Amino acid sequence: MAIQRLVLDTIMDDDYDLIAIHCSLAPYRLAFTLNKYVNLQLFRKRGDIKFEYDTYSTAFPLFQYHDHFQYNTYSLLGNKFRTKIQTEIAPIKGLFADVEDRYITEHLIPELKNVDYFLKIEAETSQFSSKSLTTKLLSIPQIVTAYVVDYTQLKSKNNLIFE
Repeated sequence: MAIQRLVLDTIMDDDYDLIAIHCSLAPYRLAFTLNKYVNLQLFRKRGDIKFEYDTYSTAFPLFQYHDHFQYNTYSLLGNKFRTKIQTEIAPIKGLFADVEDRYITEHLIPELKNVDYFLKIEAETSQFSSKSLTTKLLSIPQIVTAYVVDYTQLKSKNNLIFE
């Protein structure tokens, strides 16, 4: 009797380039700036990238652009989300119970806490060059720095899968 083996060589990991961006602009302003200087057409997606925790939920902004001519998909992701949680200071509940506002900051990729935004580029062809795009990003005056990140070394790379 012959032994049959199934080889799953066709399953591949996601192949994309990831660029980290350090910038103090609001997400919509950065998307507008990238549209202007890099000639993209990023638009805000209806659904943000959401994560649920025990007492709160987070929503990271997501802007996307599908380039149908070069078969590329550009996704601008916010890395930081800050939310306010109210906690009671004193165990006394009543009319004069003190309530303290506490802020919690969550990160989409906790290993890179200093990064403000990520630009994820999914390229179908091999003509895409992340170095030339990084050079264009560094020429924008509002961007402090930008560099390519090796996403395969990240522990939380599954947070970048959102579709």
